[in-house]
Amino acid sequence: MHSAFQNRHVCGAFAVLACLCVALLLLPASASAQVTTGNVTGRVADSSGAVVPNANVVLISEVHGNRSAAVKTNKEGDYTFADVTPDTYTVEVTAPAFKTSLEKGIEVTGGDRVGVPPITLQVGGTTETVSVTAEATLIQTQSGERSYAIETQQIENLPIGHGNFANAVAFSPGTNGTTRLGSPTAENNFMMDGVSAMDTGNNGQMLSMNIESIGEIKVITQGYQAEYGRSTGLQISASTKSGTNQLHGSGYGIFTESDWNSRSWTVQKNGTVPAYSSAQTYGGSVGGPVYIPKVFNGKNKLFFFVAEEWRPSTAIVNGAGSYLRLPTQLEMQGNFSQTLNNQGALIAPIKDPRRGSPSRIRRSPRAVFTLRVWPCSSSSRRGILRSSRERLTTMRKHKPRSIT
Repeated sequence: MHSAFQNRHVCGAFAVLACLCVALLLLPASASAQVTTGNVTGRVADSSGAVVPNANVVLISEVHGNRSAAVKTNKEGDYTFADVTPDTYTVEVTAPAFKTSLEKGIEVTGGDRVGVPPITLQVGGTTETVSVTAEATLIQTQSGERSYAIETQQIENLPIGHGNFANAVAFSPGTNGTTRLGSPTAENNFMMDGVSAMDTGNNGQMLSMNIESIGEIKVITQGYQAEYGRSTGLQISASTKSGTNQLHGSGYGIFTESDWNSRSWTVQKNGTVPAYSSAQTYGGSVGGPVYIPKVFNGKNKLFFFVAEEWRPSTAIVNGAGSYLRLPTQLEMQGNFSQTLNNQGALIAPIKDPRRGSPSRIRRSPRAVFTLRVWPCSSSSRRGILRSSRERLTTMRKHKPRSIT
């Protein structure tokens, strides 16, 4: 009896723990869905204006081709789809004694509340179809937010820097770069697929994915909903791409070389070597339906998408424009009596503290070894300036020599 009681007690504890784990897993999922998905609402009526209850309404993705579970209109003819993935949809409405109605071109963005214009059913058989394409932009009737969505087509065609999806925010109205007009720069909130992408240490963006992997960017400037918070600036929410029914891919290469740049006015006047920099960026993406021959066909069901970017190490030599003076032949021997300063005048005499008069400076064995591989100036009186890039190249090619 005692053993059975203990077993039941342990099983009950495990059941409670399992329920808590499931609840914790579901909480962030539902919270993120409020930001990365949208809601679609509308009303169905007949040609006389009377509402049509119990009509079947289905959302059909125009990109992926998949169909949502059917919902029925209530007694007032209204329907609601919650947690709708950002996409372009067709609303299909069927009801007994009415023709099938298709409302195409319904765009849904992350965190959006889309109010579909009233759909009017016509009397006829369900095999007959009435198709309507939404041409005018839908009016935001479900909330008071002021927002703008940068969609896949814009991301692919606009000249947006690949390094960070936040570069696309500059194309939304009411912003200056990634800042709302009239607001401080450090009060934005970045989210990626509903998860915070903020560095709480410096209140800046922590995750900066390349633009090739982004499907949509939603920018809310004012009138935030209850699910948004933390910041008084822009609410920037990015959604990653998904595969489609067709196999698509992309590839790109970005090369930045200072050798392609024109020389600045200062460099031309001073006759110095310009700063050198080199950077490369490679990337690509591929997406489509999951397909396993003779086993599984994911068309309209299951998709994949992969994006990758490589950034080889950027080499910047002499990036600060610093130059080093190379010694003359006399200076290599420890004689500074003919050394000139930048104005072309002789420098103050360097005296040996033991002798008290200008003389040849004695060199340590370490200095003698270093001077054997150190290049000297071609000038006999004044050392020339060479950039660190040129100096390093010269040192690699220079052979050790004897110095007397």
